[in-house]
Amino acid sequence: MIIEKESEIKVLRNFYNNPFDFFSIAEISEKIQISRNWIYKIISKFEKFRILKRFGKKYKLDFADLFCKRLKLLFDSEYLNSLNLEIKNRVLSIANKLIFELNPESIVLVGSVALQKQKKESDIDFLVISKNKKIPNLEKCNIILLNGKELKEKYLKGDDFVVSALLFGKIIFDKEIFINFFENPLPIFSQEIIQEKIKYCEKLEERIYTLLKMDEKKAKEELLYLVLQVARIILLKNKITPKTKYDIAKQVRQFNKKISQIIEELIKKRILNKEKILDYITACKEGVR
Repeated sequence: MIIEKESEIKVLRNFYNNPFDFFSIAEISEKIQISRNWIYKIISKFEKFRILKRFGKKYKLDFADLFCKRLKLLFDSEYLNSLNLEIKNRVLSIANKLIFELNPESIVLVGSVALQKQKKESDIDFLVISKNKKIPNLEKCNIILLNGKELKEKYLKGDDFVVSALLFGKIIFDKEIFINFFENPLPIFSQEIIQEKIKYCEKLEERIYTLLKMDEKKAKEELLYLVLQVARIILLKNKITPKTKYDIAKQVRQFNKKISQIIEELIKKRILNKEKILDYITACKEGVR
């Protein structure tokens, strides 16, 4: 048996939560609070079953192996089952409708529900891989629809939505299209993607200036989106994969404390006057230079 003990499940779960990362025995021991000697025994056992990739003295799951693919699906199913019953039923009901109407190759739960960061009013977000281009009209639901070619192109460019889906998405349905991407290393974000983001930030800045004359509340909402984009650019330039908006402030702090502080203030919905908003736009401009 590959899995016999709770400690083995903890090690596998650590790899599952970080599917593209390599870990040393010392790092695994520190993360899951199990002795190095015991981790060494577990890793040796997993190596015998050939479910790990090795790079020097570090390890990760080998998703070319059928067991690792099924393990990902198992843990994702466990996550879905742990959701609030009402949300779980909504997710599965929408997924069934998508399967019926789109005949998809993959359905992946993404966004706040995939991270258990959802609020009562949150929409449910899905990445759907299908040749069908007609998105069904479903309430309180956002669907990103791509075909297999588009998914591959975005993956190779390091598109942040696709990378985020790989890192945090939960597979609901898959004909081994989406999960096959886990066999490869996480793509490096291209300079093309970074430049696109910089240009998009410039457009957002102009939009915020316009909104300040009409609707300060809306301007503040757009400002949060702008500063998150700036934080992502800073991280990408430092070859770090951005996480979610709830984690990105901590990620970017070592590179730009001002941007990190702005994100935290905006997420906490602190009151801002027009002068403060203008000051924060200036900080965003400086952040992408």
